[in-house]
Amino acid sequence: MKVYKSFTRLLVNDWKACVSFYKDIMEFDCVQEDEQGGYAEFKVADMRLSIFRRSEMAQMIHNHEKPPIAECQDTVALIFTVNDLEDECIKLKQKGIKLTAEPMNNPMYGMKTAYLRDPDENLIGLYQMLV
Repeated sequence: MKVYKSFTRLLVNDWKACVSFYKDIMEFDCVQEDEQGGYAEFKVADMRLSIFRRSEMAQMIHNHEKPPIAECQDTVALIFTVNDLEDECIKLKQKGIKLTAEPMNNPMYGMKTAYLRDPDENLIGLYQMLV
């Protein structure tokens, strides 16, 4: 898989407090902040750290029917940006990988996304920017 950008994403319950912590306490450079969408992104050295409301992620991957504080809800997601999401998903399926969420357009964020899990059930997001 050819990845040209990756993120570490923290899935949080108290979005406002977490954004404030990383912005004001850690003094990370906030490059995107969308309270309504529950998303913020920080530039940290040569990586990106994103903060995303856990409830939003649960809805996106169709996990929202599970209790929000249960162990079954994710707290971290690895995010990889790819050039051709559909092609990468086909390749993954050919390798026997079952997607947690099939490719879907997210015009609010200007991207197409799909999700899968690693063998330890860690959430992985694949993103393609919609030009």
